[in-house]
Formats: sequence, structure tokens, C-alpha cells
Amino acid sequence: MKLPSKPFQRVVVTAEGGSGLVSLAAFAARFASREAPMRLVELIADPGTLFPALKLGLPERADTHAAMRRRAELNLRVAASALAAARREPDLQLLDLAALHTRAPSALARAAESFRADLVALAAHHPGQHWACRLDPEEIACATHRTLLYVPTQLLALDDPPLARALIAVDGSAGAYAALELAIGCLPEEVELKVIYVVDRAMPVREPRLRHLLDADCAAALERAEALIGAASARVSLAAIATHEQLDDVASAMLREARGWGADLLVIGLRGRRCRAQATLPGSVASHVLRDALCPVLVAVPSKSLTDKAVATAPSVRATVSGTS
Repeated sequence: MKLPSKPFQRVVVTAEGGSGLVSLAAFAARFASREAPMRLVELIADPGTLFPALKLGLPERADTHAAMRRRAELNLRVAASALAAARREPDLQLLDLAALHTRAPSALARAAESFRADLVALAAHHPGQHWACRLDPEEIACATHRTLLYVPTQLLALDDPPLARALIAVDGSAGAYAALELAIGCLPEEVELKVIYVVDRAMPVREPRLRHLLDADCAAALERAEALIGAASARVSLAAIATHEQLDDVASAMLREARGWGADLLVIGLRGRRCRAQATLPGSVASHVLRDALCPVLVAVPSKSLTDKAVATAPSVRATVSGTS
């Protein structure tokens, strides 16, 4: 069932290095309501925290900091001017991490809170590029605890990153159903959807009855997903995929499917069945996906009303199985 309006009403946008702010803002606007207020955020790293090899070629710390501030201010002005030409008047905020005596995740969390943002759009370099990475999507997702739209920086070289295919992962949890409904509400209707459930064949499950439980869980999860989607998109498919039987995991299977299917967006929930902690990412499926994804990732943190609705309407796999055994 299509949600009555776009679920995202206030958006914070930040891009590592600042040069991708305009492209990222335009991409994020496709997920939000037409009149959604937007805040552009630039961060100035503390020169003392820069990668040691980079600091060797820099002038005195004060001069470096002043140059970084001038560059950040210029990035915001250029981005604001470009968006004004597109009839958007964004709010601007500069976060000086040295002056604030804090790290980027905490500073962004406060910025999102003060702006009452329900979507944080982030562009960052791959974590392997230690010389550049001061915005870690895993840390940002955990600190802000808001839906995160992560875009690898290299994709912003495109004037208009594609958004024709969205791969949505469900695992049978209430959070996954709520994330699916959130995605249906924010994605343009012309986007082709593919909903997947990943069967973890790497788990050492040899007991036939346990295997039957897993298969029933998969079938119930996809059935519930199909009911949620309804007539939301004319182009939708559902599929069960599986990990390799050894040396594999759920996140890797998702990323392979995203590459093989040609997904322009991968949608996952912040917390599924495998993540019990209230606001933690390290080691979770979401953490792995954010670390290695080559396409944009929407890490959904649904509102409490959506999550409660998903809990109330989620099917009981255990009851179904026991009733047929």
C-alpha cells in the first residue's frame, strides 16, 4: 500500500570534502517531499587528526586550519548558489571539529537533531582511503540514528546518478518490514523494485526440521513483503537468494546480488534479527554493507509508528510451522 506522502520531510546533506554537495543534495531530494527543508553541512577536520603522512606536507597548524575553513565556506557558498538556481534555499551550517572538540559523528548527530532531520544524506570516500576518510558511514548511521542515505563519493561525478533499480533486503523482522514500507514511500514510482531474502547456507544446519524452519521463514518473509508492496510499483519481483555454503555471509550475498542485478540503490534496515543492540552497528549486516557497497545505500530507521505497525502485522513463522508439523 502506497504511503500517502513522502516519509522524509527534513534533510541534512553532507559530503566529504564538500565538492559533491550539490549533486548529493539533488539525489537526496528525490527521496524527500518536494518542499522538504534542507540543511547543507560542511565539516572542518582538526588538522591534528589528519593522517600523519598528509601532515608532513602541510604548513603550520593554524595556517592549515584557516585554509580549511576558507575552503569549507567557499564550498557552502557555491553549493547554496547552485541550489538557489534550482529554486531551493538551503540552510547552511559549518562544523569546526577543532573548535567543537568533538568528532564528526557526534557533531553531525547534533546538527541533525537541531534541524529535526529525518534523513541524513552522506557522501564519503571508501574507508580504505585513510588519507581522505573522516566521515565513516557506519559511525554516522550509529550516531545520528536516523535514516541514512550513503552515496560513495565517486558516484557524484555523475551529474544525475541513476535511480532505476532498487534492491530491498528483508529478513523477516519487524524492522525489515518497516524499512520496506519506508522505501516504498520514498522511492519514485517508476523505480523497479526487487525484494530479496538471504538464506544463510553457511550456517551449519543439518537437522531437517531446522532447515524446514528456515525455508518457512523465507517463504513467510517474502509473502509478507509482497502484501506490503501491493500495487506500489508495476515493476517488482521477489526472490530468495543464498550464501555460499562456506566462507560467506549475508551481507556479501546482498552485495553480490546488487552488483549482478545492476542495482542503483540497496535498501536495508539498521537493525535486523542479527543485531540485538539498540544502537550499535559494528559487525552487523548494515555495517558490512556500508563498508563495501559500490552503489548508494539507504539504511532505514523507520518511525516508531511504522515499526509498531510492522510488529502488529508480521506473520508468525513459528505458529505456521508448528501447525503443519
